[in-house]
Amino acid sequence: MSSKDALASRIGKNLKALRQGLGLNQKTLAAASGLSSTLISRIESGLVMPSIATLQEIADSLRSDIAYFFKGEGARDYVITRKGTRKVSYGKRGPKGKVTYGLELLAEGMENPFMEPCIVTEYAKAGEEFQLAKHNGQEFIYVLEGKLELTLGEEKFMLNEGDAAYFLGEIPHGGKSLGKRTARTLNVHLIPGSRIGTFEPRA
Repeated sequence: MSSKDALASRIGKNLKALRQGLGLNQKTLAAASGLSSTLISRIESGLVMPSIATLQEIADSLRSDIAYFFKGEGARDYVITRKGTRKVSYGKRGPKGKVTYGLELLAEGMENPFMEPCIVTEYAKAGEEFQLAKHNGQEFIYVLEGKLELTLGEEKFMLNEGDAAYFLGEIPHGGKSLGKRTARTLNVHLIPGSRIGTFEPRA
């Protein structure tokens, strides 16, 4: 097999895996990308070497990075992280750069992630003001410990241990720890088919 044929086969396999992972059939992808189902099928079978423009159309339709189609078979398809070894970053959204939360990424290093899970420790307290977050995609929060005051736009919600919330990231949002016990939450950010990194704290 020539290097060109090998590359076409790799692109086809990666495209098929991504499409199936998103629960899409070839007809749906064809309609979304403006390409024919026949062309999609031939690309996935490795029979056609698609142009960069065609791959970009497909990547945009799947909300993915075009580089995903070129990854080799040796690329890592999973990430295992261990307690006590993960990096913790800090968000400084309070007045004069005061730290308002700690953030521990749970799956850092995963290639082309569709989800971004992390544990957030809320340092801001009731009555303290800080800059609310806003981003693309959707976010899920599950309270692991303590009590959380969750701001979503103009509304505030009191969440106890075991409570959860799911909302659009474009809604200005943020959390405060209520009571003596510091609130800790499991947060998952999702932008289907897209490389993401919006949980990186900003000063």
